[in-house]
Amino acid sequence: MKKLFCIILAVAMLLTVAAMADSGFAGGSGTADDPWQIATAEQLNLVRNFLSGHYVLVDDIDLSAYENWDPIGAFQSKSDAPEDAEVPHPDYAFTGTFDGAGHTISNLKVSAAFPMGAGLFGCASGTESGEAYIGNFTLENVNVSGFYLVGGAVGLQFMNCKVSDIALQGENNLTGSQGVGGIVGTGFDLISNCTATADITIVGDDGACAGIIAGGTTMSPIVNCEAVGGSIVAGGNGTWGFGAICGAPWGAGEIAGCKVNGTSIILSGEGNRLVGGLVGFGGTYDPSTPAQITGCSVEGVTIIVSDTTTAVGGLIGGGKEMMEGSDVMSSFDIHDCSVSGSITGGGEYTGEVVGDPSCAVSVDCESDMTMTEAANDAA
Repeated sequence: MKKLFCIILAVAMLLTVAAMADSGFAGGSGTADDPWQIATAEQLNLVRNFLSGHYVLVDDIDLSAYENWDPIGAFQSKSDAPEDAEVPHPDYAFTGTFDGAGHTISNLKVSAAFPMGAGLFGCASGTESGEAYIGNFTLENVNVSGFYLVGGAVGLQFMNCKVSDIALQGENNLTGSQGVGGIVGTGFDLISNCTATADITIVGDDGACAGIIAGGTTMSPIVNCEAVGGSIVAGGNGTWGFGAICGAPWGAGEIAGCKVNGTSIILSGEGNRLVGGLVGFGGTYDPSTPAQITGCSVEGVTIIVSDTTTAVGGLIGGGKEMMEGSDVMSSFDIHDCSVSGSITGGGEYTGEVVGDPSCAVSVDCESDMTMTEAANDAA
């Protein structure tokens, strides 16, 4: 029996080696020390066949031949248990590493029919055995639409998966209902050293969580990221969580060294809330360790909202309850920050720096914001 097992194992290993040898990449073997090399769009498309592999770009990639790119890695719940409903199954998510080596991926087009996870990568997650990574490349001229979790680089960035050093430039348009970001739709781990220009559209009533860098995050720091121009537009009622860097950084302990320059946020519906030039809301849920928003600057931001929109600020809209119906509120400190630009409209809790200050432990932020009441036909 033991001999038979060894034979079966040896055959499986030979088949795996043969599959790797016939993988179709430009070189490499898919290991961390010898990643598969990607030189063409066709080879990039092969990544979905080996979701746990390691990859490096060796040339620029033009995806214009793909009318509707199928995102690499898909979201599927880990199990039927309620606690796993939003946890990705590792067999379907991208769990490897992708190093762009400074190259450019251009002309990405995605129109996702599935409800969760649209982008170059649909869903990426680390595992107990290793950390996933996506970064070190430029995305140029992307057009991505979906429903939940829509991003230029990755729709859902789950735990133990770092995203860094991605630049989104050119003409970029992203559309969805909730969790829409230029780089990441929704993230559960560090996002760092990313820059983006994008026009983001949130469709329908109750839309939420949009940002030029990330739509939303969960207990994840955002460090040294920059939003350059672009816009966030929502026409529905009851929308919430909009900011140029991140609309909804839920529980994020650190937002540091981030910059916004010339971004517009325009909400034309009624009853919206939590809008900020940097982030829509922020804060941790341990009052002994409030979130640190440090060294951030917002320059020339334009915020236009209806006069029924609450918690609107040049830097941050305010804090947020831990969950709907909870009386546990977030808390945050603001240090060494600055804001400039204009806010038109806004109802209860509208401020130059912080909209609703009740969750702010301390505020150290220079302001050159102008405040104007909404016109009757505003935005």
